[in-house]
Amino acid sequence: MIRRIVVATGAVALVAASAAMTVTVAAPTLDHATPKSFQIAPPAPIVACPGAQTVPVGDVGAGGDLASEPTVRTLDVLGPEATREVGFGQGADDSIAVQTERIGDGDIEGWAAVTCTQPSFDQWLVGGATTLGSSARLVLSNPSAASTEVTVTIYGPLGAQADPLIVPVAPGGAVQRLIEGVAAEMSAMVVRVQATGPGVVAYLQDSRLEGFQPAGTAWVGGSVPATDLAIPLVNADARPVGGTAAADQGAGAELPNPGSADPAPPVLDVPATTVTVRLMAPDGANVELALVSSQGVESWSVGQPIALDAGVVTDVDVPTGALGAIEVRSDAPVVAAARTVVARAPQEGLAGDVAYDHAWVPAMDVRTSTALSAVVPSDGARLAVYSPAAKRVDVLNDAGEVVGSADLTARTVQWVPISAAAGSRVHVTGVFAWAFGMTSDRGYLASVAPVDISSASVTATVIPRTYPPSAGG
Repeated sequence: MIRRIVVATGAVALVAASAAMTVTVAAPTLDHATPKSFQIAPPAPIVACPGAQTVPVGDVGAGGDLASEPTVRTLDVLGPEATREVGFGQGADDSIAVQTERIGDGDIEGWAAVTCTQPSFDQWLVGGATTLGSSARLVLSNPSAASTEVTVTIYGPLGAQADPLIVPVAPGGAVQRLIEGVAAEMSAMVVRVQATGPGVVAYLQDSRLEGFQPAGTAWVGGSVPATDLAIPLVNADARPVGGTAAADQGAGAELPNPGSADPAPPVLDVPATTVTVRLMAPDGANVELALVSSQGVESWSVGQPIALDAGVVTDVDVPTGALGAIEVRSDAPVVAAARTVVARAPQEGLAGDVAYDHAWVPAMDVRTSTALSAVVPSDGARLAVYSPAAKRVDVLNDAGEVVGSADLTARTVQWVPISAAAGSRVHVTGVFAWAFGMTSDRGYLASVAPVDISSASVTATVIPRTYPPSAGG
């Protein structure tokens, strides 16, 4: 009994000593608490293209006048570097490329082109619709070696959908989603794509039907929210180099039927070219629009600033003549793009049928000087350049040589001749908005917008600190 008491007393003494040591030992101090900064080099550039367009609105026939699947198709990916398979399309170890596609028949007959870009963490796709006869196919490509998770938010005429889509994308793969499957009957839409990890490359295929006739197909690329924007290419004049195009002739023009072998082909009355500007302000905004041409500011006006509710997508019709540009001025960031629609004679169909093609051009920030780049999509492509101020624009190739130039007056847009072969990269630095336009004598239309390919290093700063005390003291 006495022995047990002695042991207990010793244990109490040991606990007391430990407590004393805990109280008296001070936290370590750092001799040098100076923050340290270092540079993190940007990752090696890598791009992805969306691949061939598909017929997402259903098969309405296997052949003849009701054929839906294309049988005549040309798909090219152009750029300085070799390509490899990435999901549905191609990728390359490069900072930029371009994909062009020419489809000669079927439901998605027309031309489509897009700049192939590097993965991003946040992208806005302004374009598309899911009303009857329209399909919006979202393609998410991941050219990197790590997986990513994508959050897709869809905005429409009533604002943002409550439930975003969560889509995982495997390394080196791609996924597609038909927006009409989750957001039907949207006459106007904007899609926001946010990604984790290495990011993702997002595109939207906008394909439409007018009865049994194709009504245009195009790729929608990324847009950037800003308060001072310009859309440099509305009404691409639809005049091919060295020829006369259908849509260049305006309302009531008589067009030859390209599917007829008759020496005196029948003629067709077609509607005039139409242009629609699409706007959306994530947090709401008041927007003013102006139309400019090669002569300066045009008289068109919507009459007063447009009040945009947060997340609500709005379309505005724009009168067209020759080549034009749209100025967008806002008191809060907005995203914007313009859709040009040209009518053409159909290859097959009933008497009086009219087919169409269309192209989307995103708005570009014109607040400060930027360096934008693009790959020339074809030898017949033309370059439209808008300038908010009187300025000379120089178009440079990779060697720094001037391949095109023009003196622009303030608030005008004009065609700038260039001498650069298809597949070569060109660069423009300054406060300009510009894009390539392509047309054919059959009334097909496509456009290619430039992107910023600069990749600056990231500065990381480490501040030495002691570990915070634990929750238990």
